[in-house]
Amino acid sequence: MELLAEALSGSSAWDRTTALRFLQLFPDDVPELLDPLLDLSLSSGWAQLASEVIRAGRKEIDPSLLSDKVVANLPGSDAEDHLRIAAMLAHVEAWETLGLLIRMALQSADPEIRDVAQEFNESCGGMLR
Repeated sequence: MELLAEALSGSSAWDRTTALRFLQLFPDDVPELLDPLLDLSLSSGWAQLASEVIRAGRKEIDPSLLSDKVVANLPGSDAEDHLRIAAMLAHVEAWETLGLLIRMALQSADPEIRDVAQEFNESCGGMLR
């Protein structure tokens, strides 16, 4: 797992891609690597593949742990970060955490963050808890 963590956090795109593809096929280590995977899900170049890896391991991820990590990443996040986090949560079908993100974002002083929340509330509202 240490090798995977280093590859995900390192500067080599080849190493990162290889680690993500491996985790997509063998997702047992995804819960332990959730922090670097969430970081990658905020990167425009890595968001899709990181979300696919999290989705592959979602059955092994404790929903409360995912919620805690998402909430911990929110302070200082801008509207684009909120959009990427919300898209990742919808992709992995983490409806409870997405609902929490939406509720928090609707309270934001930033109108763009509130717009992201409203957009996901409208598009995913029926699945939210």
